[in-house]
Amino acid sequence: MSFEILKEKYGELTEYVIQETATNNRCVIVPELGGIARQLSLRKDNTLFSLLKTPGTPSELLEDTKSAGELLFPFASRIPEGKYHFLGKEYQLAQNDNENAIHGLVRKHAFNLEEQVVEADQAYIKLSYALREKEGYPFSVDFSVKYTLNISGVFSLTYEAKNVGSEPCPVMFGWHPYFVLGNEDVDAWKINIPSDTIVVFDNRMSPIDTAAFVVEEGAMPLFKKALDNAFVVKSKTDKVVTELISERQHVTLQIEQETGNGKFNYLVVYTPPARDCIAIEPLTANVNAFNNGEGLNILSPGNTISGTINLKLV
Repeated sequence: MSFEILKEKYGELTEYVIQETATNNRCVIVPELGGIARQLSLRKDNTLFSLLKTPGTPSELLEDTKSAGELLFPFASRIPEGKYHFLGKEYQLAQNDNENAIHGLVRKHAFNLEEQVVEADQAYIKLSYALREKEGYPFSVDFSVKYTLNISGVFSLTYEAKNVGSEPCPVMFGWHPYFVLGNEDVDAWKINIPSDTIVVFDNRMSPIDTAAFVVEEGAMPLFKKALDNAFVVKSKTDKVVTELISERQHVTLQIEQETGNGKFNYLVVYTPPARDCIAIEPLTANVNAFNNGEGLNILSPGNTISGTINLKLV
């Protein structure tokens, strides 16, 4: 069979490797560390590209504070002072980023392995986490993520959240990968961002407005350009694609996100100071959506919401 799933040790951690033997396309998932994708390699022609930048050792991965590959739920990005209001009540989240709350409540937590399936044209694993009445978030949500690698060379991440409590709850999901393309750095690449609207932040990186995002025709060069911005995506269909382009290597990474009601209608792009990678983060809501409500999904008891992100090389 072309696909296989291997269970391996990575230091004290246990990880699962989904791979296609014919192409060596593979992804490596660590359930006990927030269900993160630690590694993703996809082939373009004769070259196998390693696409995710994550800490290089098990101990560094455990100690990582940059959220490499992390699943951000039930909120992403910063909530100033960890305070938010929902349906007439005030809530106080734990402050885990100076005076702010950042990137949700499932990071670094152990996920359960629900399924591992190998088929002729794909393989996938599904992980779950039962989010139960955390500090400042007194709601009960069953959260799951499914990682799939298929015969067309597409890697997919699908999340699902179900309100299993008795009250409505606010939910937002984001994925926080840092991407690389070969041994090049950010200055060698171009990017196509599917947006004409940029979010304007205050000095606490919280939205206060939007403005026009205008790029000359064609992809935007990243040479000497520093980005730490959120965008409202623009879509005429039910999907949009962000493209990270290496012209020298003749390869483009396409990050496709579902759009429309309740889907991934926002995007964050960040170039770290080292300029050795770029974060491209699909989000279902705007930064600080727990307060501004922009894109925020409100789940009624018993209701479920989901969305998919697809990656491929062209």
